[in-house]
Amino acid sequence: MSLKKLKTIALACLVAMLMASCGGVTLQSDTIKLTKKQIEEARKQIEEAREKAEEARKKAEEAGEKVKEEPFEEKPLPRATPQVSEDILFTLIYYVGISRKDKRRAVILDLDDDGIEFIPTVRDFEYEILQNVSMEEAIYETEIFFGHEGLITNYYFKKVVGLDGSVIGYEIRPTYIRQFYGHSDPLDIKYSFNRRRVSVFIRLKSRP
Repeated sequence: MSLKKLKTIALACLVAMLMASCGGVTLQSDTIKLTKKQIEEARKQIEEAREKAEEARKKAEEAGEKVKEEPFEEKPLPRATPQVSEDILFTLIYYVGISRKDKRRAVILDLDDDGIEFIPTVRDFEYEILQNVSMEEAIYETEIFFGHEGLITNYYFKKVVGLDGSVIGYEIRPTYIRQFYGHSDPLDIKYSFNRRRVSVFIRLKSRP
């Protein structure tokens, strides 16, 4: 409903209140003198305004009920920390992107001493490496890394499994405010295995 219509309805309701307070008789003042015909016309307009106001109220209620039936819900993603021994160490690979606006941010934990090496497929300045870190240290470093990005709401772990089915590392993926990209989990991470080397490819999912 336009602002002009709302003003018209409000004015009509004000006239109705004045008429009610005067017992329905002709309104008179030094500047206002309404004839019987004008009063009947005013009453008709007031009744129409009331009907429009009631119709608008019902539509607003229906719209409100629809929103309640289909609320926006951000579903939480799993956050369980992998249970690994304190003696197990990792090489931590930060994917920092090409700028602060680049949302291809992720952390890869490459399990040490398994003979398999993760190879970033980006330019040297797009990633950083921290060696010989425990799982606890990796979580600490990850929270600092993701903490600089205001749109990140959480993060979660995902296993990286080798060709023989064994765990060779972990992804730590950030989750974002959905409105940022249309996905709360916008990263598409894939791996290419070549003997003992694993190439890592990080892209953004297509917008929904």
